[in-house]
Amino acid sequence: MKSIFFVICIFILKCCVVQNTDVFEGYKVSGSVSLDQKKFIRLRHLDTINSLRLENNLNKLKLSPFLNASADTHARDIFYQKRAWNFGSDLSSPYERGKVSKFPGKIIGENVSETFEGEFEVLQVWLNNKLSSENIFNPNATHLGLGIYQEENGKIWWVQDIGTAD
Repeated sequence: MKSIFFVICIFILKCCVVQNTDVFEGYKVSGSVSLDQKKFIRLRHLDTINSLRLENNLNKLKLSPFLNASADTHARDIFYQKRAWNFGSDLSSPYERGKVSKFPGKIIGENVSETFEGEFEVLQVWLNNKLSSENIFNPNATHLGLGIYQEENGKIWWVQDIGTAD
């Protein structure tokens, strides 16, 4: 009887948990990015990148919490600098930030953007840019991190870190 009660309680609790897995379509459509949405955006981003890499006969990437942390920190930093570029306010490089984040490898590419647009639009911009797409399709890449920092007005600072394990 206790196990039936336990199962019913778990089912009720599971039904109460709301998970927003909707695609983020930009501030005007989707509003602010919550912490839960960040998780789903990262997973969708990884799935999309891996699909594109598989189409090009490249290995799949793994999501790295270390690269996510590095990318999130840099996204916040470039917001404060008010420019989307690859150097930190301390003039750190992506490679140096990867070491600080304790990524057990090295960052071999970083893509940045500032936009009010959604997750797929920023990826399309990176794919249409020669250097950014070379990062995404680097045959040595093994790991991916995605940083997202949103201003109060809705503008998002995106950072994509591509790494290789040592």
